[in-house]
Amino acid sequence: MPGPRNPYLTAYQVPFERRIHARTHRRVVAVTAAQSGKTEALLDVIGARLDQRPAPIIYVGPSREFVTDQFEPRLMELLDQAPTLADKVVRGRRMKKTLKWVAGVRVRLASAGSSTALKSDPAALGIVDEIDEMMANVKGQGDPLGLVEARGETYADFVTAVVSTPSIGLVETEVDEVSGLEFWARADVDQVQSPIWRLWQSGTRHHFAWPCPDCGDYFVPRFKHLWWPKNSTPAQARREARLVCPHCGVLIEDSSKAGMIAEGVQVAPGQTIEEARAGVNEPDVSTWSCWTSGLCSPFKSWGERAENYLAALATGEPDKLQTVMNANFGECYSLVAGSDQPEWAEIRERALPYAAGEVPAEALRLVMGVDVQRMSLYFVIRAYGARGTSWLVQHGQLFGPTDADDVWAALADLMLTPVAGMQIERVGIDSGYRPDKPDAGSEHKVYEFARRFPWLVVPTKGRDVQSPPFRLSKIEVKRDGKRAAYSVELAILSTDFFKSLVQSKIRTPMGVPGAFYVHSEVDEDYCRQVTSEVRTIAEGRPKWLPRSRQNHLWDAETIAEAMAYSLNVQRIPVGLMHEAQDSDEPAQAAAVPVRATVPTATAAPAADRKARMAARAMRMGR
Repeated sequence: MPGPRNPYLTAYQVPFERRIHARTHRRVVAVTAAQSGKTEALLDVIGARLDQRPAPIIYVGPSREFVTDQFEPRLMELLDQAPTLADKVVRGRRMKKTLKWVAGVRVRLASAGSSTALKSDPAALGIVDEIDEMMANVKGQGDPLGLVEARGETYADFVTAVVSTPSIGLVETEVDEVSGLEFWARADVDQVQSPIWRLWQSGTRHHFAWPCPDCGDYFVPRFKHLWWPKNSTPAQARREARLVCPHCGVLIEDSSKAGMIAEGVQVAPGQTIEEARAGVNEPDVSTWSCWTSGLCSPFKSWGERAENYLAALATGEPDKLQTVMNANFGECYSLVAGSDQPEWAEIRERALPYAAGEVPAEALRLVMGVDVQRMSLYFVIRAYGARGTSWLVQHGQLFGPTDADDVWAALADLMLTPVAGMQIERVGIDSGYRPDKPDAGSEHKVYEFARRFPWLVVPTKGRDVQSPPFRLSKIEVKRDGKRAAYSVELAILSTDFFKSLVQSKIRTPMGVPGAFYVHSEVDEDYCRQVTSEVRTIAEGRPKWLPRSRQNHLWDAETIAEAMAYSLNVQRIPVGLMHEAQDSDEPAQAAAVPVRATVPTATAAPAADRKARMAARAMRMGR
């Protein structure tokens, strides 16, 4: 843009620049999209340090071509055009493409692939540009960031500045209790491949928030706030795209962007907007980090961002979609993104006015699904009615080592205790033990337990795809440490089929036969676990990707669905209701150490004579 350099054109970069210059943190990290002013911010920092407090600087780019063809010419423009720096540059033979002398100190330009350049000179300021494009290990000498930071050991006020667009990662959001803003949540490190995102979430986690020009409330812009008319072509989206305020729902014009940037602020979790402006009450960590959406860039309109996204989406190529999400919006990309996966809040919205431990009158059969871990058993008890409609009755966790007997005794007590006068008819227990799964329990304990209750308990193992989806197979099991063997019927399940079946029921509108319901006391942890995986297609085959490592109740629900399927609940006709209890005494819940608090179960209302007879016939298999 013509005229003198104006840092406040990209005001969201100014706090990042000031933190580097102030040297209050050992490491300063910025994550944002392409064409958002990252390089200009780095040049500001380099020029200010050389002008005000000269000290050696090392700049590291992702490749030699990037350094010599893109960054070096822009650095020379800075040195030639800044009046206070132009006369301090040593020119002639001592000036090289990758080494400048300014104000008596070195400015070295290195590429990430050169271990020699990264280890050559000490520096007071280290800059790592586009770290997500760099090799994890430079010729066996270590990662580029570690090599750069080793150059600063002789300077007490050494600072490393790291910038990049992100790459791949599975990241969710959360609402901050203090500011009410929706921030990126800390993700499990094994769910994030992006180096810059890992660095960012280890720091203060500032987000750039701006105010809605209509209601004045602040929000953190991200891709999901971008709006365009339904069924738009890329060209139509370019003309008509707007930003939606998450508070008032107004459609914001692109012409309002400059004013919103000017009023914006980098705010960290736990800060109010006022505290963020004052720079107080920041998280006490050694890395200062900030994230800014690509929607904030003054150089690209919202329409251009929408057009790029729709054009990439139309190709059906994940690589192109990743490029858009990373470079246009500054967000991590995952195959999960853009899927039709239910959000955890949608599960809570399916709650009906009955309590945990109660069984709705329309329910006819009870099943249980159990996921085995090394130190506990996760379980779900679910009731089924017409056309496979289902209601969550109880869920929880039985604590105890699963290679011991106590936790299995607790499970036996739970599954044998009637619930509201109804008996659990089938219990599926995951026996898919793998030696490389440290939290898994012993499959032999599952088989031994199933042998004790052969009419009730079914051990299960999953396969990605299988037809038919539910198949019984008799296997010979050898006891641990003994020669004697015994037979067990093992259910082989198509995990893709039954996980997809559960999700289809979650997507079934409430009030329609086959829908999925939960009780009024359902908690957030359950809701998040039931939405912890997403179905994608990779190389022509279905694949379930994790959104969270906490997916045990989701596995239990899938097993429960398989047990219900084996009882043909999908064929139950509409209109049947279960029998009332013969006794007026309420059934007592089992006394077991469960996480969920389970109230005393109560009897269901009586049904008419015809419905009761039909229900009895269903139970007897007629």
